[in-house]
Amino acid sequence: MDIDLSYLDPSRFESLASDLLMEEAESVRTIDGSGGDDGIDCFKGQTQGSITIFQHKFFTGRLNHSRESQIQSSYETAKENHPGLERWCLLIALDFTPKEQQWFEKTIEQDAENIEVDIWNESKIENLVSEYDHIVDRYFQQSTLAAGRKANEAIEFLSGNPLEQVAGAGEKMTEIRSDHSHWGIEYHYDSQEETHQVKADPEFPIELETSFDIGEEKLKKLEAGEKVELSPEEVEKLEASPSAVIPDDAELSSLVIKPSYQDIEKEVQLEAPSIGFRRKLTLEVSDISDNSISLSTTDTGLDLSFTYFEDSSEGTFDYNVDFEGQPVHEVYESLDLLKSLINADDFLMRDLEDDKIVFRAESDLDTLPDELSLLDEFVTNLYIIESKTGTSFTFDDWDELDFENARIARDLLEGKETKSTIETFSAELEPGFDQTLVDEIDGDGVIEGASINFGGFEILVLSQYIEVGDVELEIPKAKIKNIDQVEEAADTGSSVSLEMVPIEQPPKMKAI
Repeated sequence: MDIDLSYLDPSRFESLASDLLMEEAESVRTIDGSGGDDGIDCFKGQTQGSITIFQHKFFTGRLNHSRESQIQSSYETAKENHPGLERWCLLIALDFTPKEQQWFEKTIEQDAENIEVDIWNESKIENLVSEYDHIVDRYFQQSTLAAGRKANEAIEFLSGNPLEQVAGAGEKMTEIRSDHSHWGIEYHYDSQEETHQVKADPEFPIELETSFDIGEEKLKKLEAGEKVELSPEEVEKLEASPSAVIPDDAELSSLVIKPSYQDIEKEVQLEAPSIGFRRKLTLEVSDISDNSISLSTTDTGLDLSFTYFEDSSEGTFDYNVDFEGQPVHEVYESLDLLKSLINADDFLMRDLEDDKIVFRAESDLDTLPDELSLLDEFVTNLYIIESKTGTSFTFDDWDELDFENARIARDLLEGKETKSTIETFSAELEPGFDQTLVDEIDGDGVIEGASINFGGFEILVLSQYIEVGDVELEIPKAKIKNIDQVEEAADTGSSVSLEMVPIEQPPKMKAI
């Protein structure tokens, strides 16, 4: 692959943006936004004085109302909280369309007054990334740019005398590995940085004793079992047994404290024998208490959490959903998994490492909650539309109109008769439509028993127009809202949008 921001996730994009700003702009500092970022991701200057603010947004695809609101909110927050704001720069993982650019200029730039507004878009960020080898290596190791450079480095390195470069360190590490194999020593020489790296994975326990002086915020994180990074100034004492773990001349750059279980992952299989269901999952340990273990999925769309007790396989499970930005087929699979767990009388979890059952539970729910049931129907319709048209959907903010249009599109694509329950129905009449349609509209603007054919009918679903083919619209009874425009279009032979409100019965549609 080439440099492509879409391969990142939100966290890595923010890290990339910060690293790039460190290279491109002097004296840039970052903000930890876990407690609210105050409208700042990175900044230059003084938070209580003249300041330049950089805001990162990992948005791919297209802007929608929600994303526009987030950008505007970040800008307004920065402006409100920092009267000395001189420059506001948005780093975003997409290139604007002309319409999106117009929105940005009207909403942000024209409101800026004495504030300089800038934007680093996808193209600019990707071009800047390619100028820094270490950033390419950190975020795009599989890129053709990185691969080509590494190949050249290998040729250059091997054309010299690598033995002379690494002989001293290499021979020493070989000796240590031979004499002290229980240390699990690994040695690596970086030809580009000309650095030697040594890692140890000892086969014996190591004891660390430390004391530190930290603020209330970090103390609360430690008490909650969260990861905390301490600066050298905060660490008052650090001793190890064996003492060789920390060399006498070692300089501490930082100390990271986190629960030992946070890097543990387990391969398990969920099984529901009553319905013949099986699914393999990768779970990470999220918490350990005196007698219980909690596991959770690494899937950001459907978060499943399981808690079981060491002296019993009985346990509980819970779930949380957040599907924004996920492909529809992944949302469909996640909901299918959740439905299987809910519909099963009981289910169990098997540890694939030793094939033992570590967890079982009965389902507390008989059906999906109403909000998820509605979501399930919507996603199923989208998935079927994808299979019928080849359109790819990414799950995003949706409303009643999206839901209803997806149902109509699915029915029409499957050749079914369907009806619209939307209060106002709009359809484009092509030039030359039958004058008799106008003649059937009475003086009150009401039409009854009419039928209209449309060729290449399209319907909007999640900001994409889905072509469903030729359809026939049957109108039992409806009031035409724009009768004047319809009559004028009939006289001039031009196209017009038919806007109507159904009376008593909704209009019916069917593919022809």
